[in-house]
Amino acid sequence: MLLALCALAALFTTATAPARAATDTAPQAAYLADRLRENPVHVTDQLPREVPQSTAAAFAKVAKRTGVPTYVLVLPSLSGADPGLLDAVHKRLGRDGLYVLVDESTVTDAVAYGVDAPADDAWTVALYELPYDAGPLRRFERFAEVIAQGDAKAAAARAEAARAKYDDGAEPADVYIDSTERSDQSSLTGVLLVVVPLLILVLVPYVRRWWHRLSRTPEAKGPKQSRQSKQAKQSKQSKQAKRSKQAKGPAVPKASRALRWTVAVLALGSAVAIVVTAPLVHDQTRSSWSPPPRAIELNARLDRVAEGLAEDPVYADPESPRVLDAAQLDRLHDRIRAFARSEGGGPVFVSLVPQLTEDESGGDEAAFAAAVYDKLGEDGVYVVADPLHGSIDVFNYGLRLDSYSIAFDLPESITVGDDHADDADDHLMGSRLAALMTVLGKTERTDEPTTADTPYPVTDAVREDELPPLFGPDFWAALFPGVLVAGAVFGVVAALLGIVGRVLRRRNPEPAV
Repeated sequence: MLLALCALAALFTTATAPARAATDTAPQAAYLADRLRENPVHVTDQLPREVPQSTAAAFAKVAKRTGVPTYVLVLPSLSGADPGLLDAVHKRLGRDGLYVLVDESTVTDAVAYGVDAPADDAWTVALYELPYDAGPLRRFERFAEVIAQGDAKAAAARAEAARAKYDDGAEPADVYIDSTERSDQSSLTGVLLVVVPLLILVLVPYVRRWWHRLSRTPEAKGPKQSRQSKQAKQSKQSKQAKRSKQAKGPAVPKASRALRWTVAVLALGSAVAIVVTAPLVHDQTRSSWSPPPRAIELNARLDRVAEGLAEDPVYADPESPRVLDAAQLDRLHDRIRAFARSEGGGPVFVSLVPQLTEDESGGDEAAFAAAVYDKLGEDGVYVVADPLHGSIDVFNYGLRLDSYSIAFDLPESITVGDDHADDADDHLMGSRLAALMTVLGKTERTDEPTTADTPYPVTDAVREDELPPLFGPDFWAALFPGVLVAGAVFGVVAALLGIVGRVLRRRNPEPAV
């Protein structure tokens, strides 16, 4: 019975091993340690839209403020998800100091080795004291500020206060606005540019007339007059009443030229003031902290992938955990060579590279494959396998294969994986790529070479964070609604003044004649 139980346990372990397959972080740690040996700050080339490599100098400048040897790794969030990554890098590098891991938005991990630094409290302060959109550089600055203070008790107290304030609902306000908020700013500016001058032009004369009519009260009764004088006065009043019978109210003296010019100047001055001050008040021009990437930064990852594929048809991103072990890699190479020798077959290029919204292709696998194909310049099947998310996409360039079938008819168990692949750290990438090679071998051959469809253009990485101009289409579109708003405001003010006038007249009625 004991032997039978052991056999069953071994069988169960063997059956479930693929679901528990783990990635290998040793090559990743070795690569990152080599980068830190060259430079204590390493900024990945995989986040040019959010953290261009040009920011490395700024990170290095902030790292010097900590007062202790500081090593900074800026990597995609999932690339540094392994909690033991900094330990492995430290062991490989063999240097004591403060090791900091930063992703596309914040400081994700920090460990002090052989130095006195409140890394955990500094991480807490950087997380809770700043809004989400502050960006990784500003968060690292706050992190370094706490480290530089050198007071562990003060750092702990500050961290606790920041956490408590956040838990109480006092979340910091966003630093940057988006295009929707810029649209609101433009519309408000357009409305104000029309409403304020118009109200000055129409309300000042209207209020003046209202005030004159309200202040024209009948003369108070004086000493007793003679009968003749009373008759003369009544006769005069009768003539005046006849002349003003068709008038709506008492006659109002005409406004002086100085007043008319003053009103016009005030209206014009208010319009100029709005045009001049609006760009100063709404002074943001970008929706993100990130500086625009340079062309060399947008091509850096594509160049290294193309260079790697020129030497080996399987390129594994060195900054990411390895999802293929040596045996799986050898078998994949064998299958690729066999497919190249088959009828209608050809080269297969496998890129085990993360696909991220912050990368040069905006996370578009088709755009990434097309760019690598352009740089490599060789026809073949281009496979984009994401080691972080586990997706597999396939594109045919110039082989006699049914490109439509490759693009749309591959089983989901290959392209996105099943539940077992989701549970596995390596996404069962080895077995899924092997299944892909089997499907490629059975794919229908065509008489002529075919090529995948041209991918949709990706968002311009240089200008995608630029906000629309303040005096843009939304500003001009708001001018006519501004006239309507001015009319509505004038109507409300006129109604209120009418009510006030009636109340005052009732309190001070005209005496009977």
